[in-house]
Amino acid sequence: MRTKVDPHRHGGAGAAGFMRVLMMGRRGRAGPGPRPLLAASAVAALASLYGCGGAAAAAASAPVAVVPVKVMDCGAVSTAALSIPGLVVTSSTLMPVSGNTPAHCRVFGAIDQRTGADGKPYAIGFDIRLPLSGWNGNFFYSGDAGADGNFGAPLGDLGTGQPGNALALGYAVASSNGGHDDPGGFDLSFGLDPQARVDYGYHALGRLAPLAKTIVARFYGSAPARSYYMGCSKGGQTGLIAATRFADQFDGIVAGDPGLDLPKAAIGELYDTRQLLAVSSTVGNAFSARDLKLVADRILAKCDALDGAADSMVNDLAACKAAFDFATDVPQCAAGAVPDGSCLSGAQKTALQAIYAGARDSAGKALYSDWPWDPGIAGGNWAGWKFGISPAIAPLSMGNIFSTPPTAVTGQNAASYVAAFDFDAANRLIYGTSATYAEAPMAIMAPPNPSHLDLLKAKGKLIVYHGAGDPVFSVNHSIAWYQGLMAADPKVADYARLFVVPGMNHCGGGPATDQLDVFSAMVNWVERGVAPDSVNATVSGGNGDRPAAWSATRSRPLCPYPKKAVLKQGATDLESAASFVCS
Repeated sequence: MRTKVDPHRHGGAGAAGFMRVLMMGRRGRAGPGPRPLLAASAVAALASLYGCGGAAAAAASAPVAVVPVKVMDCGAVSTAALSIPGLVVTSSTLMPVSGNTPAHCRVFGAIDQRTGADGKPYAIGFDIRLPLSGWNGNFFYSGDAGADGNFGAPLGDLGTGQPGNALALGYAVASSNGGHDDPGGFDLSFGLDPQARVDYGYHALGRLAPLAKTIVARFYGSAPARSYYMGCSKGGQTGLIAATRFADQFDGIVAGDPGLDLPKAAIGELYDTRQLLAVSSTVGNAFSARDLKLVADRILAKCDALDGAADSMVNDLAACKAAFDFATDVPQCAAGAVPDGSCLSGAQKTALQAIYAGARDSAGKALYSDWPWDPGIAGGNWAGWKFGISPAIAPLSMGNIFSTPPTAVTGQNAASYVAAFDFDAANRLIYGTSATYAEAPMAIMAPPNPSHLDLLKAKGKLIVYHGAGDPVFSVNHSIAWYQGLMAADPKVADYARLFVVPGMNHCGGGPATDQLDVFSAMVNWVERGVAPDSVNATVSGGNGDRPAAWSATRSRPLCPYPKKAVLKQGATDLESAASFVCS
């Protein structure tokens, strides 16, 4: 499960702490040390004693279909027993019931161990969880996060705000370190090694997915019937890689807030930081929470009711773009006046206008997407990323991973790297190759031929969801990608759908119904043939950005693009999804 982070506690000056929690909090905790080998009968007895599933399974959002299987002895899962070239099993440990996590066998190891060009050890690490009883016959690949280097959600995160995990639902679950080890989440020097770049971009997924399913088949004596992928952020980018490079490995792929064209997004983060530094030499002081709330309130004043409901949400982004004029709708303070929540300074307006127009070079050529005006700008997650995480992580990722030739950037020289970054040279860096780095950063990180999903169309389904208030990866970029899909194939909705989440920040938070039941929608689509004409969304329990006027149980239908939720004629209950229809 993703560690819950209170963005209000980690923004501004505390953003480094927010970043540390975000990058480290999703790392899988190591279980108890190796235990004595158990006979199969002892494993079965132990599973019965632990009551695998129990209340947690009963509380899950989908029923667990118990599949009778032959279970391999957990302790016997070893390098020799699996006999897979290049694979090393570090441990196979019997894990007891813990909360909603059932008793399971945890197989930890690596494939393709090597010494990198930088002299450091590398391998594609894996963490595979195999329920001892109640396996539903299916496989779940849990997506990666951030710069990888650890196991983001080894129990199988079910999506933004969702309780429980895939393991509790009976899935065999696998996760990867992305091809390198970095328990702290701050060392991006792996990007100086050519193969580590490739592993991080796409190869770790392509290597581990079939390998993990082989281990699942060996353990149960039966291959998985269905295979799913689910991830958000970098995990969303990997989901789109799965849909384009490895669609034959999955029946259903869910990609949340995807880092589509990650190198371009990193350029955007650097660009935004430069705009903020023009306001204040301390990025976190460029805008106060009152300043951002002013902008959000002005957006709502012009755009809230465009969908027929004055509910503090903007469902019609296209209409809002036409209705809202930042230059005239947000007051500018008089010269010398201090912004007090009723106006922005001239420097603040210049910076925010540039940020929302998208990163550009000195000739005005777009380097990344623009952004929609959305009230999610007032969310704590928005501030945490724009003022804390992005200024810290973007120079590390851009210098070490997304540039050819690379620049070794650490926390010590990150600020000078940002100050000196040449946006006119940005495209040469992300599209560059050399004798050492044969694949360009964009070729490694971006989905190949993203507007044509022929392999996915023949076999599986794809759901992408994206917060309209995402401060890291612009929802406009995902919308443009999906528009390209629609242009290439008018029947794309038969196998791929995009859901925009009004107000939601990056993978959750913001003034939004940010608890999304998207995995259930995917299972229904794959296994029952029921296409998701809407996805139910509620306010997550940990969302501190929920406006006071909203019910804690507010719900909305999320609609497949280009549809949007509009108020039904005569409906008055603004807290219920039943009052809205996708149109």
